[in-house]
Amino acid sequence: MSKTIQTKIHAPFSPLLMEFTIPKPYIDKLNAYGDKISSDDNKSKKLDFSNRLVGNVKQEHIIEDHIWQEKISDDIPSFFQWVGGCVNIYIQTVLKRNRHGEVNKANETEKQIMEKGIKSLNVLSSWFVNSVAGDFNPIHQHEGRISAAGWLMMPESIQQDKEREYAGWIEFMYGENLNLLNNKHAVKPEVGQIFMFPSWLQHTVYPFRGDGVRRSISFNVDFTV
Repeated sequence: MSKTIQTKIHAPFSPLLMEFTIPKPYIDKLNAYGDKISSDDNKSKKLDFSNRLVGNVKQEHIIEDHIWQEKISDDIPSFFQWVGGCVNIYIQTVLKRNRHGEVNKANETEKQIMEKGIKSLNVLSSWFVNSVAGDFNPIHQHEGRISAAGWLMMPESIQQDKEREYAGWIEFMYGENLNLLNNKHAVKPEVGQIFMFPSWLQHTVYPFRGDGVRRSISFNVDFTV
């Protein structure tokens, strides 16, 4: 597995969306764990997270802490460590963009983050969403300072564009809908994509009609400097 974190910046409006690529070993581990929960009625009920989320979906499950901390192998760090690296990149990118890359314009805390990164990461909440045909997520926002939404499993109808445009997509929204102003950014989800964004940034997920499960992973984090 490449140790380089793959990133792509999306800047349709002021709040920064940053796309990362989840390495396949993490996708496989998370899917195996998600399948285990879904196939066990007792575990599914125990980890049910639907009372805390706004989605109208088939299943929403908490991700247990040990999944974050377990190493894949001696050569592959834990998912927590990988996410920590992504959060560092996200925060440093935001600060450098805000200061136009000029460190001398930053305050002491910002300089420390830009030069050395954050000290610690706190995962406030994390969960899977298993959506089937007709499920949707209304416009909402998250808690914490930084949130993420990514995809581990996708119906063939979405992958192969057999659906109408926007079916199964996520859409981010910021600001007013005014003439010559883009206040929405829709993304067709793909397995392995994960987006980081400010937790207050509103977004929605559209329903789809095809067979299969659209499995997403989301989490909210805070950090110290």
